[in-house]
Amino acid sequence: MKLTERERLHGLTMEQLTSELLEAERGLLTFRFDAGLNRLTNTAGLHNVRKRIAVLKTLMRQQELLAAAGVASMDEYKAFKVTERKSYRKSKVR
Repeated sequence: MKLTERERLHGLTMEQLTSELLEAERGLLTFRFDAGLNRLTNTAGLHNVRKRIAVLKTLMRQQELLAAAGVASMDEYKAFKVTERKSYRKSKVR
């Protein structure tokens, strides 16, 4: 998957990710059906679709965790964790 495609996926909402996931799962079903009938011409396509499904599920889970943490983006979450670690270190020193 190209970097531009990953960047596009990071900008999608949960509903859009769900629709992309359904479309990818349909594509995987088609690939499996064609592989079973020995009609598969692009064997790498099966791997690519499975990889795309994994990326989509990862992004969906990431958005769930960000929503549970109460932040809007991964950048905000990273900044929050950095300040949390700094305050923890200060409390350990004293």
